Amino acid sequence: MRGNTSSIKMTATINEKIFDVVNVFLMLIVGFITLYPFWYCIVVSFNDGLDATMAPLYFWPRKWTFDNYEFIVTNERTLHAAMISVLRTVIGVVTHVSFTGVVAYGLSKRWLMGRKYYMMFFMFTMYFGGGLIPTYLLIRALGLIDNFLVYIIPSLFSVYDSILIMAYYDSIPGALEEAARIDGAGHFKIFARIIFPASLPIFATIALFNGVGQWNAYFDTTIYTRSDKLLTLQAIMTKMINSAEALQEMNEQMAASGAVDGFATIKPITIRMATMIFTTVPITLVYPFLQKYFVKGIMIGSVKG
Repeated sequence: MRGNTSSIKMTATINEKIFDVVNVFLMLIVGFITLYPFWYCIVVSFNDGLDATMAPLYFWPRKWTFDNYEFIVTNERTLHAAMISVLRTVIGVVTHVSFTGVVAYGLSKRWLMGRKYYMMFFMFTMYFGGGLIPTYLLIRALGLIDNFLVYIIPSLFSVYDSILIMAYYDSIPGALEEAARIDGAGHFKIFARIIFPASLPIFATIALFNGVGQWNAYFDTTIYTRSDKLLTLQAIMTKMINSAEALQEMNEQMAASGAVDGFATIKPITIRMATMIFTTVPITLVYPFLQKYFVKGIMIGSVKG
């Protein structure tokens, strides 16, 4: 019997080791497939454009250059557009989290008069929308065309985010609110002093979702802005990609005539890659600071929901 038991344990140990090896191997493959496209963009963005068009690149720049990033940074509108993107993201996230959190706090109260009808109305808007043209007409009627507030007001509230936040509120002990109410605290004080600090994980999660959306948005800039003063970094990058294609045609013409151009080695493919890295890295750097809240917030919100 002891021999059989030892044999079974040995077989189980071998099976576990085989499983671990296979699991690690598969995870390495998945990790490589996930990270390589980003690494490829970095490699191409730091490579000479002319050289990149002659032969494929894989793991390392063949001919280093900073001309692609210099082409982006030296554009006179880039810094202003970056400031607009930062302001839009920061103000948009703060107002969205604050407004949605307050609305969700009110809707989380079972005794709220008309709560059932409010929820029905909000849920209806999750599945049915007016469409692009009615939305544009509404934005124009509100005087938000070519106005910075067009980035802020339409994104103040999200029904989906409010549902996640309400589900998280249910995990907070009601005794905390009762004790604060006995001490004479009102709803706003309870929310600011108790509910908000206790709900930081879900607020950080919502802030991350909304921040990524605000930073990457460019379609609303194209529709609702007329002047260059409100162009975001993503909109500028789109125009610069088109400029790079025009620059390539100009370089080809100048090369044919024997002229020399300062950015003669720039090609649209390298500008696209440099643009992707330039716009992706800033928002990516935010993830490590919010990661500790992210899993806890989304798990509690989804389970309670």
